[in-house]
Amino acid sequence: MASVKAEIHALIDRLPDDATYENVEYALYVRREIELGLQESETGLLYTLDEAKAMMKSWQLDRSITPASFD
Repeated sequence: MASVKAEIHALIDRLPDDATYENVEYALYVRREIELGLQESETGLLYTLDEAKAMMKSWQLDRSITPASFD
């Protein structure tokens, strides 16, 4: 496995020449989140689809809030 420094160099090399600091920050953020997700999956820290659906059903939405209520 390549070092973190080498991976970051490769990531930056894939960005367009006119990339902004924000583009670089976002690319690094996405890469890090993917890495964390892979680590979690390797250690079994995930939810099944049924577990995720059950959690989402438990979330209560306040239906009284509409876009018009923000005016």
